[in-house]
Amino acid sequence: MRPELFLSLRYFLARKRRSSISLVSTISVLCVSLAVLVLIVVFSVLNGFHEDMKSKILSKESHIILTAPGEGAIADYREAIKKVMCVPGVALALPQYEGQGLIRWRNSVRGVKIRGVVPDLLKRDPDFMTRFAVPQGKFDLESRNNIVIGEVLSQLLGVRVGDRVSLFVPPSQDADPLMIPLNIEYKIAGIFSSGFSEYDEFFVFMSLEDAQLLFGVGDVAWAIGIKVDDFNRAREYREKINQATEYAYMSLTWMQLRRNLYQALVTEKTLIGVVLFFVIAMAAFSIASTLIMVVMEKEREIGIVKSIGMTPDAVMRTFLIQGFMVGLAGTAIGLLSGLLIASSMDSILRGIEGVVNAFSSSFHTLFSGLANLPEPRPWKLFPEDVYYVSTFPVRIDAMEVFAICLGSVLLTTLCSLIPARQAARLKVTVVLHKE
Repeated sequence: MRPELFLSLRYFLARKRRSSISLVSTISVLCVSLAVLVLIVVFSVLNGFHEDMKSKILSKESHIILTAPGEGAIADYREAIKKVMCVPGVALALPQYEGQGLIRWRNSVRGVKIRGVVPDLLKRDPDFMTRFAVPQGKFDLESRNNIVIGEVLSQLLGVRVGDRVSLFVPPSQDADPLMIPLNIEYKIAGIFSSGFSEYDEFFVFMSLEDAQLLFGVGDVAWAIGIKVDDFNRAREYREKINQATEYAYMSLTWMQLRRNLYQALVTEKTLIGVVLFFVIAMAAFSIASTLIMVVMEKEREIGIVKSIGMTPDAVMRTFLIQGFMVGLAGTAIGLLSGLLIASSMDSILRGIEGVVNAFSSSFHTLFSGLANLPEPRPWKLFPEDVYYVSTFPVRIDAMEVFAICLGSVLLTTLCSLIPARQAARLKVTVVLHKE
């Protein structure tokens, strides 16, 4: 065994007379492990919530849309869909027509976004209904003049399934400006709940044919909605689709359509990562302070090993290896505990909820005879009606975990460079003169 490694292990595993150094080393290891644990758990939870949010939105939205250049519509949308479906990785391509309008029920009028889709949308796009509930009525667009509206919109208008409402849309640009907007009555076939106010309050779904008639545009599509196998690779698929369609249409990914949301998710993750990085930095500096204490306490031993022939570089390597060991041990403990906690997060939170609810129930049972206490409601950390999650979403990213562990080991090793240089610069004559 090389002398540098032997001395590093001796100081790292110090016992008895070196118990103070051993205690400080243990605290340093725990600081690093705690920092790594927090980073892994927080990033896994963030990834889970971000993926859950994106999947909820993109189950109802297209990953990529094709539109005609300018403000026109796509007349040859059937031919374009055939070309798009030939691209590997494209799972679905459907025509749609979308526009603004007004919905009226008795004396209530609301602005809405009208989207015409294929009548058998649920059969062609099963993912659409995974995050999309229809608590009242059904999603029936195959019958003429049927519409499906959001739950919030139905409450604002005061309508129920079976009621007939009027839809108004503005006339086209080529029409006479004095022409009265087209007014058609529609039957409410269903009321949906998506968990997003943008949909539940403003969206009205109807068949593509009804939308074409309402807007008076003929057999055209406003856009072609495309879903791909992996929405995180939408940019890559977009380029392939452009090549397949010979760049005849404008194409936009969901990152561009939802730019504010996408930027908010990226910024949130970056800022939290920067803040938590300082936790590892603090743990790394605690290692540096520990090694400085070792150098100050072991000046005599350093002077002796130097006097028998150990070079300053070898002394520096000794303390660098010790810092590396502390960082590696802390990172390993933090990695294992972080992965364990992150993978069991849902069970842990359910356990916390169970303990709190059990305590609340016991408190009510004990003191209900002394005072008229109301029956306690079950408490939840993340209520489903607020956060729209039935389970706590966690996604562990292997590359992020690797980057966290690598950064932790490198940072702790670099911080040990300061005491290592201090030990290497100790002069033998000065140390032995003190003795």
